[in-house]
Amino acid sequence: MHSVARENLQSYLHAYKHSKREPGIRLMHNCDEDDQHRKRVEYFSAQRALEHAKRKHVAFAVQAQRDYDGTVDEKSPMKDFTISFKTNDFIHIHQKFNSDWWIGRIVRSHSEFGFVPTAKRLANYMITTEDQPPPINEQHVQEKSIWEPKCPYRVVPISRPIVLLGPTMQHSRLTQLLHLALREEILKYFGDKMKYVKSDIGSGQQRTGGRWLRGLRESEYEKCQDENVEVELIMRMTSKLKLLLVDSPNIHTPDDVQHLPLAPIFFLIRVSDQKILCHLLRNTGTTRMAADIEVANMLNTMNNDRVGDEEMAGFEMVIEENGLKEATWRIISYLEKYHHALHYHPR
Repeated sequence: MHSVARENLQSYLHAYKHSKREPGIRLMHNCDEDDQHRKRVEYFSAQRALEHAKRKHVAFAVQAQRDYDGTVDEKSPMKDFTISFKTNDFIHIHQKFNSDWWIGRIVRSHSEFGFVPTAKRLANYMITTEDQPPPINEQHVQEKSIWEPKCPYRVVPISRPIVLLGPTMQHSRLTQLLHLALREEILKYFGDKMKYVKSDIGSGQQRTGGRWLRGLRESEYEKCQDENVEVELIMRMTSKLKLLLVDSPNIHTPDDVQHLPLAPIFFLIRVSDQKILCHLLRNTGTTRMAADIEVANMLNTMNNDRVGDEEMAGFEMVIEENGLKEATWRIISYLEKYHHALHYHPR
């Protein structure tokens, strides 16, 4: 080989060997360093997603069906920002981080954003002895069945609808006049923050296992379909974080909408003294006095059984004030706090 060509080839090989752009693969690989680098990248990615979610609207809301302690979950993207919640807590979900985690906040005043386990992860993470599949009987060995853990969440409206109940049935003249006076004051106070809608929910059939009951008549099936459409309408109306006051003649007790995924806020206006109740019924010119009084007694008995001193089961608040102004202000004060909890207020 010519000497000039040989020198050029040697200089080329020498430059290629010592190139800074292509150092080559190191023979010694540090697994701990790579693992720490991966954790740092995931942490900063989760931190950016958390800050980005604060500027996004609420995608949907869920109600927790079981307790969860995020401080003991080691696989959280950011352990210090993992949300812990109790059964029946309402959670706003703003963004999906990955298949195992959402980003959201509990519907509570001054609550912060954090990571919420998805339904799939929470169901697999907190399988208890109560959720274990039942023992297989010898008679059903040949039957094929698929067991799945219970869903830990229930999808509900972003803003819980508000329903007024009592002191008698919804079609009573006394109840209509009393609710009309309360609605006017409440709607006047909140203005654009609240919407009012008339609905027929509560007239459909109950569901079992997430499906409509089979074997219904055609008219009953149409009622179920109409009720399902109205529930979807209420879901859309609450997407802007506004309060929604629902007026339905078919809701007499909280059990009438228990089969619907609405989780309403019930305010019970109650007249404890039966003499005063009868006097009010006579003054409003209500017909079928005996029937209304009998219904009032039934509601009073039900409320005494369900409403205790420490916990008001089924009702968010029981209003027993003698004056309309005091009763209205109690409802407005509660809804003002709830409206504040719906919106995120950074510290």
